[in-house]
Amino acid sequence: MALWFLLSAAAVAALYVGSAYPGLASYRDAGDLAAGAWTLGVAHPPGYPLYVLLGRAWTALLPFGSAAFRLNVLSAVAAGLAAGLTGWAAARATRSAAAFWAVTALAAAPAFWHLGTLSEMYALNGLFGAALLALAACEGPRPVLAGALLMGLACGNHQTVLALAPGLAWAASGRLTRRQWLWAAGLFLLGAAVFLYLPVRAASQPWLDWGDPTTPARLWRVLTRGDYGGVRLHPERPMGLTSPALWASGARLSAEVFWRELGAAGAGLALWGAWAARKTSLRRVLLPGFLLGGPLFVVWANLEPGRPETMAILEPHLVLPLVCAAALSGLGAVELARRWPSRAGAAVLAALALAGLWQRRADAAALAGHRGDYAAWDYGTALAAGLPKGALILDPDDPTAFTLSYLSAAHARRADVTPLLYFRTRWGYELLRRRRPELLPARDIVSGRELQDALVSHNLAAGRPLYVDLPQKAPPGAPLLPEGLAYRLLAAPPDAARRAAALERGSAAFRVLNVRRPRSDAGFFSLHAAAYWSSALNNAAIEAERAGRPAEAERLYARALAFDPALPQAWNNWANAALARGDAAAAEGRYRAALRERDDPGVRYNLARAYLTANRLPEAEAEYRTVVAQGGPIEAANDLGLVHLRAGRLDEAERAFLEVARSQPRFPLSYYNLGVLYEKQGKRAAAAEAVRAWAMTSGSPEDRREAEAWSRRLQNR
Repeated sequence: MALWFLLSAAAVAALYVGSAYPGLASYRDAGDLAAGAWTLGVAHPPGYPLYVLLGRAWTALLPFGSAAFRLNVLSAVAAGLAAGLTGWAAARATRSAAAFWAVTALAAAPAFWHLGTLSEMYALNGLFGAALLALAACEGPRPVLAGALLMGLACGNHQTVLALAPGLAWAASGRLTRRQWLWAAGLFLLGAAVFLYLPVRAASQPWLDWGDPTTPARLWRVLTRGDYGGVRLHPERPMGLTSPALWASGARLSAEVFWRELGAAGAGLALWGAWAARKTSLRRVLLPGFLLGGPLFVVWANLEPGRPETMAILEPHLVLPLVCAAALSGLGAVELARRWPSRAGAAVLAALALAGLWQRRADAAALAGHRGDYAAWDYGTALAAGLPKGALILDPDDPTAFTLSYLSAAHARRADVTPLLYFRTRWGYELLRRRRPELLPARDIVSGRELQDALVSHNLAAGRPLYVDLPQKAPPGAPLLPEGLAYRLLAAPPDAARRAAALERGSAAFRVLNVRRPRSDAGFFSLHAAAYWSSALNNAAIEAERAGRPAEAERLYARALAFDPALPQAWNNWANAALARGDAAAAEGRYRAALRERDDPGVRYNLARAYLTANRLPEAEAEYRTVVAQGGPIEAANDLGLVHLRAGRLDEAERAFLEVARSQPRFPLSYYNLGVLYEKQGKRAAAAEAVRAWAMTSGSPEDRREAEAWSRRLQNR
């Protein structure tokens, strides 16, 4: 069985190394973990001290590749060992090599494979889980004591490993004396003492120092994620265990997730193995570990099925229950081999393995494609290239902050750029005061909201370049100007010269790399990183239009859509540009492209306007009616009256304009159109009344002057 273990572990590790990301992965906290390991820092809560220490040692031992790639290889090796140990544990418990089927079930699971190709701690968590199962499959008290030490260490990598603790304690209940239980508790605490790295390292003020855990209170807040969103996976959804009504939805989602991960063959054998486990030494560990770490965790997470981010959030938390499920699948394979001994059983297992791999061939192709995924590197380097010296980025998202941190720590790129992070916490405020006191006003600040306002006002007054990575991050009412992939906060609205300078700086950022567009199956986080590019190009095009450079705007819209053809805002804006220069045919095609991505009433209204411009009245009428039925803008109902007016249906036009005036008495265009209609019908008194209403509701001085001239013309007739 030792040979089977070595061969299977090596095969899985080689597969994963071959499909690993070539550098930093666009994945959750990969940049923060890579920067933390490379600099021996304190990573985001709960600090992950064991991963940081092992990661730093590994990067020193592996003599090639970037820091991120070396850590990707660490995950691949850990995942390979985890798969091999899972098969070994199942084989040890059943005394059958057929249990090594578990290696296939685990290695082919998309979530496990993905986490084995990037710089996160989850593959290592799977290795600890598999090692604990292997110890549980052994007899006597010594494996239990070794498991207690290992469990303590494993908590320093990721605390979800505790999902195995109840089952392991149950399995050990008849194997230890009271004295040995005390030894087990002491060994667990000895392993967990790895967390002492956090205050010891923080005392030396490392480059990366989340939470500054130099006091017991701050250490506790780091360990409990007190300043990092707590224990909920989604900040806007309550935990599912708070409402029994949510349990059924969570259970269905859990079944769908694990069926997809294990495939039909793996899931079927796992169910058979759950029954067969009662005969093995793992009977008290596998099923409780799977249920606590898998279905119960999914129910507790209470994520909304069907949303694109749901699987992305759940994925890393599936690794540990997949180890248990794969071991159960291995037990099921042993039962199958015993029913069909010798060559027949081997043939059936081989057929099931091939069927399972064929079922997930699309997942395998996508996962193998990660070796060409440079989304994080492209985004980070281009963002940095568009920023001036000494730039500040206010409250960046994790992908922005972690990517810039990694580039600065591991590649010495743009160390002069300062992400303003953590300032909503007391320790973050103190860290900022200690390291960059010039960025803060001299007075003491007592709240996060006050600090954000002070950071903006103080640094704008000092003339420092201050940016946000998303437009919605700008304080309300603050002037904002796109510059490359970031958005500059301004003290006053920009003039034409300032807009032109911003466009030039943005052009430099867009030219920095031959940016590689991720594959359509690249995954949620890579596509999210790519979306920064397309959105920035779209926003730069809007600025080009405002600056009176329509040709450049259209080129930028085209570039945005070449990078992300599924961006409806860019299609809509590009269509608006075509309509503004009178090309209704081009506008129609672009509006329809936007509607293919998302059926939006605003875009459909614009399509109707294109038809109206081209005098295609039947198509315009149909689209306007659809927009009105969808509850779209009031302009659609008004323009429907214009269609009737152009078609000569004057009574229908009058009813449409009057209905708009009744529903929106302050909407001026309905009165204007009524004036045109009544004048056309020769109803001068009604027309004059409508013109007066237009003048009263319009806030434009030019409209009022035109209304006065119109009224005089009506009186003189």
